[in-house]
Amino acid sequence: MISKFCTSYAITHRGVVRQLNEDAHVEINSHNLWVVADGMGGHEAGEVASQLVVDVIRTKVQELELDVLSISHIVGAIEEANRQLSEYSASYLDNKTAGSTVTALFLKDGNYHILWAGDSRAYLLRDGELQQISRDHSQVNDLIDEGVISVEEAKNHPLSNVITRAVGVMENVKVDVIKDKIRTGDIFLLCSDGLTGELSDNDICMSLEPNSIIDSGMALMHSSLVRGARDNVTCILIKYDETKDNQDINAINNMDEATIPLFTK
Repeated sequence: MISKFCTSYAITHRGVVRQLNEDAHVEINSHNLWVVADGMGGHEAGEVASQLVVDVIRTKVQELELDVLSISHIVGAIEEANRQLSEYSASYLDNKTAGSTVTALFLKDGNYHILWAGDSRAYLLRDGELQQISRDHSQVNDLIDEGVISVEEAKNHPLSNVITRAVGVMENVKVDVIKDKIRTGDIFLLCSDGLTGELSDNDICMSLEPNSIIDSGMALMHSSLVRGARDNVTCILIKYDETKDNQDINAINNMDEATIPLFTK
């Protein structure tokens, strides 16, 4: 999808093992906002949770013009999704967990803003260097910070799937926000942990080498599927370029159902 100065490409797959895709995403290019959510809570509950999160954010954001939209509005939309998920769990799931991670990118006034709760990640590729901007809200990440385990030990740790923050699991949700200046040529990646569970940061960086974000997105998905894709995999790539290189724009405009792979959503 295309907006002023930005081109984005989203792709998702249920993976090789899972029967349902409990990830959800939304591209709101008119408001320079992109969101990935990864549901949790068991069969179907996770699917409902992640879709509710992106639907609430989309509805709340599209009620406003871009000139008015601010970080506080987006955080407020996530908090509203948290409230609605709590009500859903109480009404339909006997108070069992129906939660979701959320990671979002918002561009405005020459700045990028990353918002997140959970372990879905946001990366920035700038001048050939890949940086993880978000910090996983997870048990193993806390153990790493405390020096209890190493990064290498964390990969196969029994608590690797335990997250410490999510939408819908507590009365209030805390959303972390990072803001910084954006530059022409910046490429952002938002993804669920199904991608990072299969690919290292170096693998991701290599997949982002092509100039086309479509090619990069396809490469990321192909690599994760080849390695077994034990979880759902979702990613959104967003390229910022004030010179508006038309390579991705023309490619996206020329894509039709016959050329879009089966694992694209």
